[in-house]
Amino acid sequence: MHILHALFTPVLGGLEQSYINTTEALVSEGHKVTQLLRADAPYRAAAAKHARALPLTPLGFYDVFAAFRVRRLLKQIKPDIIVAHNARAITLLSFAAQGLGVPVVGVSHSYKTARAMRADVLVVLSEHMKKHFLAAGYKGRIEVIPNLIRLPQKPVARPRRRPPVIGAIGRLSPEKGFDVLLKALGEIRQRGIAFKAVAAGDGEESAKLKSLAGELGIGANVEWPGWIEDKTRFYNRIDILCIPSRQDSFPMVVLEALAHGVPIVATNAPGPAAMLTHGVDGIIVPRDDAPALAEALATLVTQPALAAQLAENGWQTVQRYDFAATARKWGGVLIALKK
Repeated sequence: MHILHALFTPVLGGLEQSYINTTEALVSEGHKVTQLLRADAPYRAAAAKHARALPLTPLGFYDVFAAFRVRRLLKQIKPDIIVAHNARAITLLSFAAQGLGVPVVGVSHSYKTARAMRADVLVVLSEHMKKHFLAAGYKGRIEVIPNLIRLPQKPVARPRRRPPVIGAIGRLSPEKGFDVLLKALGEIRQRGIAFKAVAAGDGEESAKLKSLAGELGIGANVEWPGWIEDKTRFYNRIDILCIPSRQDSFPMVVLEALAHGVPIVATNAPGPAAMLTHGVDGIIVPRDDAPALAEALATLVTQPALAAQLAENGWQTVQRYDFAATARKWGGVLIALKK
C-alpha cells in the first residue's frame, strides 16, 4: 500500500519523534511511504532516513497554492491512503484530496478538536482522547494507537549520582510547566536537600526560565543543554525525570524514561495520568502545584529504594508500547480501511 505521510510543524519535540517512529513503523509493515514535510523542519533529515521526503511549507491552514501543489502530487503518485498529523496537515490534505477518493487518516496528538474533525478516520493516542473526540461530536471512525518506541535491552541498575540529578526535557513553553519545576527545585533547596538538575530543550521561555532559576537561588544547580540529540546519553546521566506539564496528551518522554530505567514524577495532565499509575510506576501530582511537586521529587531523592522499584515496574509498563506490536496495529487499521 502506498501512503502519503505528512506533518508541517516547524519545531522539534515529542510529537515530531512520534511522527518519525510512525514513518518507520509503516515502512516496517511493508508499505511504500512518501513523506510531505516542511523544507525547514528540524526533524526532516531524521525522517528521511526511513522514506523519501518531499518539501512543502504551507503558509497557513488554507494555503490555496500549497493545496494545489498537494492535489497535483496526489494525482501523480496516486497514494492509497493519506496519513496526516495534527491540524495543519489534516486541514490542508483533506482540502486537497476532495473528490479524489483518497481517504485521509488524521492523527491527533492533542485535544484540539475543530480541524481534526475533517479527517475520514481519526487516530488518537489513548482511550481518554477517544472519549474526548466522541463527546465533541466526531462522527467517523476513531482508532486508538499509542505512540511507539523501540525498546533497548533491559537497563542495568546503576548507582545513583551524588547529589542525585533531576532531569526534564521538552519545549520551553508555558504548557510544559518548567516554571513550576524550578519553583519546586527552589523549595527542595530551601529544605537543604542536595541535587543537580538538567533542563533540556529550547523555546520561547528560555531566557525567562533561566532568569527565574537565578531569582530562586538555584542558577548554579541547573544546567541548560538545549535540544538533546542523544536521548540515551541524557537518560543515562539523570536519576529522576520530572514531567511538570500543564497540558500533555501523550508525552514520548514517559516511554523514553521508562525504557531507560529512570523513575518519573509527573503531573496529572491527561497524557501522563493515563500512562502511569501513581505509586506503581511513577508518582503523579496535581498540575501547577509546586509544593506537591517538590514533595514528590524530595521523596525520590531521599528514598532510592522507592525510586528503584518505580523504575523496575516502569520497565514492565513500557512493554505495552513496543515498536513491533504497535506497528502491527497501524498495519491492521490501514488494511481494514482499504477493504
